Amino acid sequence: KWHRFPVQSRADWEEHIKWRYDANHPDRFPPDFAERCRLLRQRDHVLSINVNGPFWQLREWLGLENLCLLLVEDPGFALEMIALWRDFVTQVLERIFANVDVDDVHVSEDMAYKAHSLISPAMCRRFLMPTWAAWADLVRAQPNTIMSMDSDGYIGELIPLWIESGITVCDPVEVAAGNDIVDYRRRFGRRMAYRGGIDKR
Repeated sequence: KWHRFPVQSRADWEEHIKWRYDANHPDRFPPDFAERCRLLRQRDHVLSINVNGPFWQLREWLGLENLCLLLVEDPGFALEMIALWRDFVTQVLERIFANVDVDDVHVSEDMAYKAHSLISPAMCRRFLMPTWAAWADLVRAQPNTIMSMDSDGYIGELIPLWIESGITVCDPVEVAAGNDIVDYRRRFGRRMAYRGGIDKR
């Protein structure tokens, strides 16, 4: 249960949150990071990295209602937080990619309810797509890595934005929210692949 989301003001952001996201801090990676990567280079299984997308991460800091209000009332502050998160994740991924090949970078957003996205496609384009596209460019530069997107709810209006951003797989494609993989394949061809497509309940 959340009693209070950590960012209620810019002062909270500066004092309690912003300084924590230093990708180069000596404690950011474990002391045996190089050995872990060496062992993973010999793996016989899929290696996936899971990261929060910008919508998900700001919701963790602000709460859903406060996030949606902030996007309208103080978009500059929202973009500042998104930029910090984008750069932090980018730097962490770059260090991992330099040490081991990764099969899948899985981005969690959970940005839709049963009938629609939680924010409009226009707001996605303004606030979220630049981060998705930047990470997708980084992923595409790796030899055999895909970038996948996780969002519950109805994603029909989000899939074109994900495709444009360079994302090629999405899940869980909840049927209870009206998602139809057969229809999506007809509409979007092979530009998007799907995992799930069942009643996850």
